[in-house]
Amino acid sequence: MMAENNKDANRPISKTGLVYEEKLTRHYCAWNTSYTEKPERIQECYSRIQQLGLVERCVDVPVRPARDEEILLCHSKKHIDLLKETHFMTTEQLGNFSRSYDYVYFHKTVEENARLALGGAIDLVEQVVTGKLQNGMAVIRPPGHHAMSEEYSGYCYYNNVAVAAKTAMEKHGLQRVLILDWDVHHGQGTQFAFYDDPSVLFVSIHRYEHGMEWPYLRESDYDYIGEGRGRGFNFNIPLNETGCDNSDYLSIFFNLLLPVAYEFQPELVLVSAGFDSAIGCPEGEMSVAPACFAHFVQLLKPLAAGKLVLLLEVSTARA
Repeated sequence: MMAENNKDANRPISKTGLVYEEKLTRHYCAWNTSYTEKPERIQECYSRIQQLGLVERCVDVPVRPARDEEILLCHSKKHIDLLKETHFMTTEQLGNFSRSYDYVYFHKTVEENARLALGGAIDLVEQVVTGKLQNGMAVIRPPGHHAMSEEYSGYCYYNNVAVAAKTAMEKHGLQRVLILDWDVHHGQGTQFAFYDDPSVLFVSIHRYEHGMEWPYLRESDYDYIGEGRGRGFNFNIPLNETGCDNSDYLSIFFNLLLPVAYEFQPELVLVSAGFDSAIGCPEGEMSVAPACFAHFVQLLKPLAAGKLVLLLEVSTARA
C-alpha cells in the first residue's frame, strides 16, 4: 500500500511495516455468531493483502505481549487484573460477565490476544518513530479505540492507539501527535485518554445522528473540544445522516482536517482505521468507496515527514 524502495536499485527494501498474527483469530463469541468482531475480520483483510502481492513488499513486524507497565499508561491495574481473570472463567461465566458491558464479549484467549495486538501496535509505532520504517499498518484484533481507563466497550479491551501514542511520547519525547479516527463509530476511549492533553490532536469523523447512534454519548458532539490545557485539541466531526460518500469525507479532509493538521505540525500521525464507513457495510450505512481510503492515506503522508501508522479498528468481514 505505502511501500517504498531504497535508492539502491539492487537492494529494494520496503519501508512499510505490516503487523499480522494468525493467533489473533483465536477468540470469538461462543454464544452470538452475529457479532461483527470475529476472526474472519482480519483473515479477510490479510487474504486481500496477499492477493494484491503486498505482503512481500512490506516488513513483517511480529506481535509480542504488551507489558503491564505499558498498559498502565492508559488503563488501571484493576482493569488489567479483571481481564486476566476471564481466562479462568467457564463459558457461562464469560457470558454473564459480558452482559455487564456494552457490545463486549469475553473468551478464554481474549486477554492474551489483546496483549499481543497491543504489543504489535506499540512496536510498529516504535519502528516508525525511530526511522526503521517509514510507515505501516497493523491488521490486528481485538480493536481498541472504545476501551476506556476502567471500562471495556465496543469489542475493545485495551486502547491500542492511545497506549501506542503515549508510549512513543514517553519514550521519545514527542510533543505533537495527531490521532485521526475515521471509524464510523466515535472513539470515545481515545478522546477521554487525551481530553486535557495539548500534545495530542484527536480528530474523530463518526456517525452521530443527533446522539441516536452508538455509543450514544453527548461527548461525541462537535462542541466537546477538550478541557484545560487540552481545550481546542479535540475535534469531533459528527455526521447526522447516513449515506455520506467520497465527496463528503473528502470535503471534511480538505476543509477541516488538513488545515488544522498542518497548523498543528504533528511529529507522528496515527489512524484508528475502521473501514465500516465503506459502501456496503450494513453497520456503517455509509457510501465511501474502498479506493477512497487510499486517497485519505495519500493526503496524510506529507504530514510528520511521512511517519504514518494505521491501526485496524472494527470493520465488517464477509460471512
